[in-house]
Amino acid sequence: MSEILGTDARGTVRICLLPLRIRLRQRQANLQHFEERFREIADFRPDVVCLPECAFTGYLYEDEDLQRFAETIPGNTTETLSRIATGSRCYICAGLLEKSAKGIYSAAVLVTPSGQIVLEHRKLTEQPPFATGDRVYATCTPWGRTAILICGDLFHSSTPAMFTEPPDVVFVPMARAFDGKSPDLDRWVNTERQAYVDAVKTVGAAACLVNILDDTPQEGYFGGAMIVDALGHVLAESPHGTDEALVFDLAVPRRSHSPSHVHRRDAR
Repeated sequence: MSEILGTDARGTVRICLLPLRIRLRQRQANLQHFEERFREIADFRPDVVCLPECAFTGYLYEDEDLQRFAETIPGNTTETLSRIATGSRCYICAGLLEKSAKGIYSAAVLVTPSGQIVLEHRKLTEQPPFATGDRVYATCTPWGRTAILICGDLFHSSTPAMFTEPPDVVFVPMARAFDGKSPDLDRWVNTERQAYVDAVKTVGAAACLVNILDDTPQEGYFGGAMIVDALGHVLAESPHGTDEALVFDLAVPRRSHSPSHVHRRDAR
């Protein structure tokens, strides 16, 4: 486990990024595996734990799979996350497949220590049969104003303009695989890593990126996690191609923000 621990000063949040190793289409087994991993990192007392995109099913895109595995928000998976968050008194951010009246989304939620879903994001950059989100919400948390982007949303040209106020921290659940060989440390270090750093600078907020991991021999999701500040400095990183948890104490610059609202959709 990679850990970089700081102080408990005001404006510091202890983040745990968990690049969950999953089995495709095995939701219950993956949820159980998450609970096992959660117990492993509990002694670090994180303020927030962030999981990847489609964390409990893997990134699925065939219509048959989406109809089978997508679920409502709230639903069974978010109820499990709420139970874990309440029991541990920490925030949990996780990606999942969402079924709504408007279609199926790659979505992510932020659950509070009281079990409430206070933030929900629908991925902006998707292809059919997925539906796509059209806005970015943020909410005030004890460490600052917080938003969620999902994987390619970080590179969406309109993303910075979608924030009504600039966030302090952005969580970025990912399901990223390379064509051909994946994981590929050389490609990550020499090409891809810098592209993500540059995208974070464009967003203008500290970003916490965490990728899913699976055991597919070719083109598998390559795991790993990284925290980058608003200026593009890599503050912490876990090894590429692994499910090693990354624990980091992030000092968040304080800004003046409007009062918080719960950003969830009533029309589904």
